Amino acid sequence: MDLVTRCSACGEGELVPFADLGTIPVFCGVHWASRDEALASPLGRMELSYCPSCAYVRNVAFEPELLHYDTTMDTNLHHSPAFQSFSAELVKHLTERYPLRGATVLDIGCGQGEFLRELCHVAGARGIGYDAMYAGPVGPDPSGAEFHSGHAPLDGTTPPFDFVTSRHWFEHIDDPYDFLVTLRTLAGDRPVRGYLEVPDACYDMATAGWEVIYPHVSYFDAYSLRRIVERAGWRVEDTGPLFQGMFRFVEFSANVSGPPASTAPLPGADAVSRQLEAIRGFGARHFAERDKWRTLIADRIADGDHPVLWGAGSRGVQFLHLADPDGKLAAVVDVNSRKWGRFLPVTGHEVTAPSTLAGLGTRTVIITNPAYRDEIGATLRDLGVDAELLVA
Repeated sequence: MDLVTRCSACGEGELVPFADLGTIPVFCGVHWASRDEALASPLGRMELSYCPSCAYVRNVAFEPELLHYDTTMDTNLHHSPAFQSFSAELVKHLTERYPLRGATVLDIGCGQGEFLRELCHVAGARGIGYDAMYAGPVGPDPSGAEFHSGHAPLDGTTPPFDFVTSRHWFEHIDDPYDFLVTLRTLAGDRPVRGYLEVPDACYDMATAGWEVIYPHVSYFDAYSLRRIVERAGWRVEDTGPLFQGMFRFVEFSANVSGPPASTAPLPGADAVSRQLEAIRGFGARHFAERDKWRTLIADRIADGDHPVLWGAGSRGVQFLHLADPDGKLAAVVDVNSRKWGRFLPVTGHEVTAPSTLAGLGTRTVIITNPAYRDEIGATLRDLGVDAELLVA
């Protein structure tokens, strides 16, 4: 394994170790057909280091050969009404801000294509989507998009594009700087704009870190995301937090004249200071939260309760590995029907439909994402489940 010691974002600082989280599940998005397969799912080391100059964070123990992305993975968030609404607002924003009618949009890491389809439909654009996890029909789509099941080639075979989007893929890339430089090279002297969206390290480092997962190599806060985009030769048009602070976006351009799309000041030294403060306390906070939830689950069970976890995504997988490694929770439920009857990596928890809670007698439902609190609470009421909803 080639150890990365220099910052990928600013290229200036040497990375400093700050938290060794031990071994964690490698495949957060795979839901196994049997418990035995799930229990045998591999573990990888998580050793976090940070850049003192720009506060970029990286898992320096990351081994890219451990991960393989294909259609067996399911990280789709579009089953949630809250996420659907968020994505629709994003489409509206990009359509109103940028000249997308008739433009070609390259979507790298397009998931199952929901965002690109909606963007093409609303904006009147043509789309080209790539994702190794894409499991739908390959080729042209009635929305104006076409889809490919595989990684984007990003070479001479890449069709010319006017706008590039990548949501929740950038943090997975072993060399994110090279990725942005390659895109800039492909843009050439054409006016090209882009949109990146990642988990916000400002949130992750200031909380328990349930989203600090093995597939995420890099963790970008406000300033480090700005720095890596600018260093790769792009102009930052706008940046900020999204989705209750859990996500961060950056909009950027090349060969575009005139003022930036936003007049808001770009993040600077103040953002770095806040992030470095969060980094200093992260290790202790992470393990304290793990112990807190282990104790809470044990206490509730001892009191005759049947506590459950709602959400079998990456945050849920990490929470279960840390807080319920012995499978004491009464159930794990998810709204994504593709996960029902399947088993989560390392811990072997089976995923069931939310409707199974109706006769379970649970008084405690734990969630790891506060953005879904209202919709989950409403579903529990519809099911007649009278339970306390706790946000981990």
